[in-house]
Amino acid sequence: MKKHYFFGAVFLLQFFVSFGQNPTRCGTQLSQKEEAAFVKSLSKIKTWKKGSTSKMTATPYIIPVVFHILTDGTNVSSGLTKEKMKCRIDDALLTVNKDFNGLFPEYANTDPRFDGVKSKMNIQFVLATVDPDGDPLEIPGLDWHPEAHVSDGYDPKIYNYIWYGKNNRYYLDVLVVDEPNTGQGSVGSGHAFLPIQDAIPRVTYNHRYIGSTCGSDASATFAKVMTHEFGHYFGLKHTFQDDCDPINDGMADTPPTKVGEGCARNVLNSCGVYANAENHMDYNVDCQNMFTRDQTNAMTYWLDDTSVAQYPRGFLWQQSNLSSVGVIESTPVANFSSSTTAVCSGKAIVFKDRSLGLPTSRLWTFEGGTPSTSTESNPTVVYNTSGVFNVKLEVTNSLGTNAKETPNYTEVDQKSAVNLMESFSGTFPPRGWEISNPDNGLEWEKRNGIGHNDSSCMIMNNADNAVLGSLDYIRLPYFDFTTGQNSQMFFDVAYTKFDDASPDVLKVQVSTDCGQTWNDVYSKTHTVLQTTEVPTALANNWVPTSDANWRKEVVDLSAYQGNANVSIRFANVSGYGTRIWIDNVNVAVTQATTPVSDFTSSTRSTRCTNLTVPFLDVSTGNPTSWEWSFPGGTPATSTDKNPVVTYNSPGSYAVTLSTKNTNGTGTVLTKSDFIKIVDPDRISYTENFENSFPPAEWEIVNPDNKLTWEKRADAGHNSSSCMVMNNADNDKVGAIDEIILKPVDMSVGVTDFSFDVAYAKFDTESPDVLEILASKDCGATWKSVYVKTHTELETFVSTDPNNWIPTADSHWRTERVLLTEFKGSSNVLLKFKNTSGYGSRIWIDNVKFTFDSKESPFSEFTIENDKVCSDLPIAFKDTSTGEPTSWLWSFPGGSPATSTSKTPAVIYENPGTYDVTLTATNSYGTGTVMHKTGVVVVKGKNSIPYFENFESSFPIQDWEVVNPDKDAITWEKRSDVGKGDLSCMIINNADNPAGLIDELILKPFDFSSASTPFLYFDLAYTQYLNAFDPTPAPDKIEIFASSDCGATWTSVYSKNQLQLQTVSPPIEDDKSTTSTNETNDWIPTKNSDWREEKINLSIVKNQKNVLLKIKNTSGYGTRIWFDNLKIDNGPNLSAVKPQKPINLDGVQIYPNPSSDVFYLTTPSSGDDYTVTVLNVAGQVIYNEKFQTKNNNSKAINLGGQAKGVYFLNLTSSGKKTFSQKIIKQ
Repeated sequence: MKKHYFFGAVFLLQFFVSFGQNPTRCGTQLSQKEEAAFVKSLSKIKTWKKGSTSKMTATPYIIPVVFHILTDGTNVSSGLTKEKMKCRIDDALLTVNKDFNGLFPEYANTDPRFDGVKSKMNIQFVLATVDPDGDPLEIPGLDWHPEAHVSDGYDPKIYNYIWYGKNNRYYLDVLVVDEPNTGQGSVGSGHAFLPIQDAIPRVTYNHRYIGSTCGSDASATFAKVMTHEFGHYFGLKHTFQDDCDPINDGMADTPPTKVGEGCARNVLNSCGVYANAENHMDYNVDCQNMFTRDQTNAMTYWLDDTSVAQYPRGFLWQQSNLSSVGVIESTPVANFSSSTTAVCSGKAIVFKDRSLGLPTSRLWTFEGGTPSTSTESNPTVVYNTSGVFNVKLEVTNSLGTNAKETPNYTEVDQKSAVNLMESFSGTFPPRGWEISNPDNGLEWEKRNGIGHNDSSCMIMNNADNAVLGSLDYIRLPYFDFTTGQNSQMFFDVAYTKFDDASPDVLKVQVSTDCGQTWNDVYSKTHTVLQTTEVPTALANNWVPTSDANWRKEVVDLSAYQGNANVSIRFANVSGYGTRIWIDNVNVAVTQATTPVSDFTSSTRSTRCTNLTVPFLDVSTGNPTSWEWSFPGGTPATSTDKNPVVTYNSPGSYAVTLSTKNTNGTGTVLTKSDFIKIVDPDRISYTENFENSFPPAEWEIVNPDNKLTWEKRADAGHNSSSCMVMNNADNDKVGAIDEIILKPVDMSVGVTDFSFDVAYAKFDTESPDVLEILASKDCGATWKSVYVKTHTELETFVSTDPNNWIPTADSHWRTERVLLTEFKGSSNVLLKFKNTSGYGSRIWIDNVKFTFDSKESPFSEFTIENDKVCSDLPIAFKDTSTGEPTSWLWSFPGGSPATSTSKTPAVIYENPGTYDVTLTATNSYGTGTVMHKTGVVVVKGKNSIPYFENFESSFPIQDWEVVNPDKDAITWEKRSDVGKGDLSCMIINNADNPAGLIDELILKPFDFSSASTPFLYFDLAYTQYLNAFDPTPAPDKIEIFASSDCGATWTSVYSKNQLQLQTVSPPIEDDKSTTSTNETNDWIPTKNSDWREEKINLSIVKNQKNVLLKIKNTSGYGTRIWFDNLKIDNGPNLSAVKPQKPINLDGVQIYPNPSSDVFYLTTPSSGDDYTVTVLNVAGQVIYNEKFQTKNNNSKAINLGGQAKGVYFLNLTSSGKKTFSQKIIKQ
């Protein structure tokens, strides 16, 4: 890691999104409306302060806090556990409480300049003990949902977990996720919402940085970042909110500040004042120790507010709320739970006090138990005598006493001969069941919202169970099989394996000695257990949503008939794979003597022309023979137990099974429409989304189970509805969502396919992509037939694209897609594919198919060349619909000027902008006329000799900047340094991740008369070196030449970081400056820092049109500097010699070193001058133009700047230059 990156990437950068913003966009500032609301609130705070009788002098504000753990932490070396997280949230609240109450020793020793305004609060942040449903939390303040897998802090799924206001209970919610700040990855710390925002109040935080112990990545000082976020939550902005604006953060006693400028006290900041660097709302993580009086007044105002904010903070500390969330005592309500309710004699049960009201004492009574009474919170009780026993708990606090007694709670040696049916709709574990979790990690749990033919089930989460081989058990109630008949166990299971190397195992085990020994009666590893196969990338988050995802498993228990003591349990062996889902557990102690027929199959439908189905018999009652009926299948009947049947024709088919055993014939089961082969569309239609969604036989593919294709009933193109993909809120850039259409039959004639689209792009940096793909092999392979990114897709320019709705006909455009390659296929699949660029909504309507079309063409064409050059052929391609048979082209300004070819090639000799027209015709008539204005743009050519010193605007006219990853770092101009002047071109690899490529293609050159062309440029570079890490950073520059308009490129120059080095010796990294890296901060200030590079271009000599391309491959190294690019015919540059810099004589700087002011004297020439001072990072910290008509002395005041080395550059109006290193003491 680069030394200067830890502070920037782990604190400064992430906090640029650290407080509230429009939920649809991640930004660093409040919206304009919210800024106005903030300013308006300042006057209210001021008025309130004048008349306030502050609660701060009385009892403390008590704020209930809950941490919602919505990530599993498996992306870091130490996964999250409840025990570790409890330790960390305790530590985090200890830090926050000390910060707000001024209890750290550093509070007493802050900068004395601010002693007069330094302030603290009387407030306590306390972990809630009761959830919104009134149930006690297992661990105070901890809401444990690692299965939520919330990565992004703006994922709408977060709203499912916020407790503020739920059931009239109010909490300060801290939502713990993996990447809280969109786009900043794992290094983002968090963000919070201010009271003036219309957003449910919350703090969203990175799990890595909670507290500073028990596995946290945060230091003790970095843990104070949570204090910073709590400050936002109670109404504070950053102290540097609006640069040097006097209003700044709205607090009169926080001096204006531009950025976090470090912890030094006696340094004027860039606003010319002493910053309150130790303020919690600044970014100086090493010294955040205080609030100011105005800040604590503002927070107190919002704490007292119950009506101004849409979501008031004043509800948090009300006595009624504190009582309801279990922070202060209330009249106690006794309640308890236990590890199980059923045991064998001699076994123990662990009881837990689950009472409300914060009882201070308790008395347990255990009938038949040892001990028979206890005053512990969670006693362990042994039962040595058979029977059914009562349990009683009496709890007391200062407000009263309450008791709960449950008759017949504990069952000892009580075996059931009654059949069991469990669907997990009630409490978990169910009565009489017992969970055994040897490693105290993840265990069997209930999952609501998912089930097989119901809405709940039981799961074991091996996706996050990283300890290979770890065991987890759940025991069923005890059974008596004395009178057992045809005894079996059956249950529904759903599972998809992660990969072949992650062997989760599910077992069913039976014991006849009350759990002393266990025998496997069922065992399946991952490959056999699997019921549904999905790609590995989707396996961790897979959820069984369809009947076909589940399989019924039947376990024979007849061997245990006649036994009075039968224990059954599920055993999970983690292979660090995925979740095992269990539902509808049945233990049939006694069944009919004849079978009950049942069957299933994991394959039931297809969009293909045929389907092979493996059937699985899951009948109960131990059948010995089977009679199957498969109308429409081959074979049509079978007597196999698990037959395989093929269906070759479209339709819906029933399946019937009859079974027998030695006792007779069992039931007959028919499942109607069990097998379905979709019949392709062959009748022309238009889908306008007026009915149910998705349309019949369409399928949505939503890998991340987040936003996907949906119906909108408030917009459409000549209709009232349409289909939309909401990328405005689809903040995971690159997320893919597909919708697969019903198959189409294109075996007859021409098929026309079109749809209407409406789209207003968010900006150029948010590349939503719409693609259509087709397949004629049932989805085994797909071919793209249409693709447009945001800039091409746009149909309307909106000032508010996030909320834009297409309401006018002009907002829509009809897109026509060629399917010629698929003509003659009887089963073609098509799908719309959206790739989110976190942009805006894509609206689709009127998806139209015309089969065996008799329409004349819609004329259309494309230009095949990636680049367009003069004097070289440009290839045009017909893309008209309707299979045209003739074409009429018009190319004004081109040669030829007209053509009847399907794919003409045209040469434009002169630079300019040209129109093209096409009219296509088929056997049904003349098609539309397609006229494209200015579609061909031919650039001019540079003649040689050529010289560029980057003093004008950048990029240079007709130069092409190629930035494939579309990030902020690419070729740029610097106006503070150069070779012989103060401008040059750079590529900043210091901040450019390794492997990223940036290219620069120069305007074409005419080398037709150049037999010995050469390229020259001045280069400056020092390789990245790290005093603590010898790993190289392999930056690389290559230069290519092309004489065929970029169709092919030939390398003419290639140098790595060692070969690029121009400074000798290389700049070294200073071990003592742990927060900076000198190689990253270096700038070329001396002529000796530069080296002229000379490149022979004879490979493209005498060519009429030559392109040159500079390619940078980042090694995550340092900046590469370019200046004075020259091209000429011959190695000596006889035709063009750039002027060498003319030194400006007679300049003096004194005193040097100086503590503040440097005096600059210039010659008495009457020239005008520009003086620029740069710091070692290359930043301009002083710039001024001045004249010397009456005075040739100029004072340069660097007061407020840090001590160190600076570079002064002076340029006269006569283009003479002077440079000098100056030192500020």
